[in-house]
Amino acid sequence: MKISIHHPVIHIVLVLSAIIGMIPVPCTAASSDTLISQKGSMMDWTDAHIDDNLIATYVSSSSPPAIGVHHADGTFYKSIPLTNDATELESLEISDGSVYYTEYDTSATMNWRNETVYEYNLATGKKQVIYVTNGPMQRVTKIVADGDHVVMRGGVDDRKLILYTRSTGSHQIIITSHNNIHGLAIDGDRILWGCERVDREPGREIHIYTISTGGDYIIPESKSIRTYGYGDISGDNVAWVISAKEPNYINGIPVRSAESYDMRLTNLISGKTRSVETSQTAPIEVPFISGNTMVWVKKPGVDYNNTDTGTIRTYDITSGTFSNVTSGVASISDFSNGLIVRHKLKPMSFWVTSVTGNPAATLPSTAAVTTTGKGLPGSQNTPVPESPVGAIVIILAVSVGILTNILMKRNRARQI
Repeated sequence: MKISIHHPVIHIVLVLSAIIGMIPVPCTAASSDTLISQKGSMMDWTDAHIDDNLIATYVSSSSPPAIGVHHADGTFYKSIPLTNDATELESLEISDGSVYYTEYDTSATMNWRNETVYEYNLATGKKQVIYVTNGPMQRVTKIVADGDHVVMRGGVDDRKLILYTRSTGSHQIIITSHNNIHGLAIDGDRILWGCERVDREPGREIHIYTISTGGDYIIPESKSIRTYGYGDISGDNVAWVISAKEPNYINGIPVRSAESYDMRLTNLISGKTRSVETSQTAPIEVPFISGNTMVWVKKPGVDYNNTDTGTIRTYDITSGTFSNVTSGVASISDFSNGLIVRHKLKPMSFWVTSVTGNPAATLPSTAAVTTTGKGLPGSQNTPVPESPVGAIVIILAVSVGILTNILMKRNRARQI
């Protein structure tokens, strides 16, 4: 039987198809993955950072020892040799056309070695010393830089933050903590770090320090026994992470759970903090943020034998949408302007994943929003629900089949 396009069945199918077409269907966003380098083993000390589409990488087994700089498309740009075969790196950063790194002599014992922080200008090839440790157990274990500011985490047991101003060549100690300083990030005039609570209560907290004013702001919700002290900052937005589970107590000492996460987002202008996504099984990961995009790695669970099981999640702050952009990831090293530097451990390799210009999954975000500080309530943990689109599509498809079958039978009966 030939059915006309004016047949009632066709009209019903077209109407229902239009309804289906208006429903946002979640998808996995396409991504662009580029291999930057592949060498070394899981036992090597490795690091990688990105800025202005240039990636600086280091693997401790490099021979001769050198920092490799690549373009974001994977092509090699430049090699920065270390002083000699007996030296090693402690930290690495790239910013505004310069590479910063901490170098030390491996022949000296850790407690007594001196460490030197260099700035290497990629355009001119000029290398200069910007800081040298002095005294037992002094180290510089992390460097972050932006514009005129270079911040070094160092001292004994990572308890100091030293600010180096490039234009003046001067140094300033921003903070001396009574315990370890954890995460460290910078954007423009603001520095983020995490440390044990300054009021000596149990737990950690996230600090936002403004260089121009010397003001130190603590995110109120971050004052928690579940806070790890790691995060990132971009403009007025701060991404940080907290455990979704309460800690276990061993001999009265709290031990934070590494088997869950609650990704948090704080806006410094509104003072509001919200829970972006919560997982009760995925291991804790450091979130990164650049512009209006927040990224992190989500794994099915803690598995020390299988490291490359993560999927990169992105969250668009403006639209409230999520995307999964690539899988088979161990962790993220850096994120800038839509480019993620990530790595695998089997084999040891650095990759760049682009998340710009790709379709984002339209998922409803029902994460709780609360105001922070000034005695207002703390934020709640509300996981993002699964999209009901799949069930709706199935129901509509079944409806189309039923109606089509009924009308076909009626038409056949008329012909008989």
